[in-house]
Amino acid sequence: MPKEPVIISLKESLRSLQISFLQFGTPLLQIAERLGPPKRWITNAYDQPVPLYWLYPGGLELSFEPEPPYQLTAFKLSPVGRHKGRMTNFSYYVRMRNDFPMIDTSVSDFLRSGLWDLEKVRVGICAEPNYPVLDICVGGLRIPFLMSSEREEAFEDQLSHSGIELKRRIALLDPNCDFFGAYFSLDDVEVQRFPKEGWTTISGDEYLRQLDLEE
Repeated sequence: MPKEPVIISLKESLRSLQISFLQFGTPLLQIAERLGPPKRWITNAYDQPVPLYWLYPGGLELSFEPEPPYQLTAFKLSPVGRHKGRMTNFSYYVRMRNDFPMIDTSVSDFLRSGLWDLEKVRVGICAEPNYPVLDICVGGLRIPFLMSSEREEAFEDQLSHSGIELKRRIALLDPNCDFFGAYFSLDDVEVQRFPKEGWTTISGDEYLRQLDLEE
């Protein structure tokens, strides 16, 4: 019998911190049976006999453990959600409804969208002049936001002052950092931050309060 099509909500996936058909610990072959073969993959031929990083159309990327049965350990959504109201096809049978404008949404807009309990959301602020970045961490989900190199140059002098108030740093970064991807993982998502140093972490509530103070 033909497979039943799977249609997933992007908004619900972000809200629930998971994608229903992608369960951590699922063996690689089971993922392939559901999704079909990837569009391409990345592997180190000298270390691994099996490709462990799979890339599907629509911005879905999967990562597997290096030992059999190569269980799913993490996945990423990158350009998914670019067009509100349209479907993103991951494969012939699996699609995602683009019912949340992820690409064009700032950190503060994510926090005001009602997706999560803001007391449980951790927002990271890294105002290092050479790598200004924000991120949202909630459960096993991390969403980084990076400033473009053009805007980075414009704000470099302001960000370089070590004594700059937190509310001012947030006001500089929030409208000028762009969505980079949504990473789902079993590991501590804050450990995955880059750069490793220079972060201030506050709750989602506190982030919006600081932003409102500056405005």
